[in-house]
Amino acid sequence: MKILLFVLPLLLIGVSAQAQTKSTPPAVVTAIEGVTGKQFLPDTVFAALSQEDEKLLAKEPVANWGLPQAAENDMSYYNLVIGTRSYQLVILKAPKAVFPTATLLRFTDPKSKPEPIARGSLKPKADKPK
Repeated sequence: MKILLFVLPLLLIGVSAQAQTKSTPPAVVTAIEGVTGKQFLPDTVFAALSQEDEKLLAKEPVANWGLPQAAENDMSYYNLVIGTRSYQLVILKAPKAVFPTATLLRFTDPKSKPEPIARGSLKPKADKPK
């Protein structure tokens, strides 16, 4: 019984970690880089990211994203609305952080709570040598 109490939490941690360690799809990276104009380095992909999200983000042009909206505390965000589903890209620059953090959220309908689907750092794009 004691072994079960010890092993069960480890199994749960392993399952949740596995759900968040899948690679970020190129469509999501391309969408975030297109909107921000910076290099996106993903560090977390959440289990909520679905294939439907990938398809929607891949086919939506950057022009359909809203203009950047400024908020307090070095935060800005962009919105994309597709039917009743919407996405929000939140950019937050922490005071001690070198690069800002981008978090992509999904709202499945207007009254739903946001679900994070990807997160990572935004670095300036390196200039290509001529």
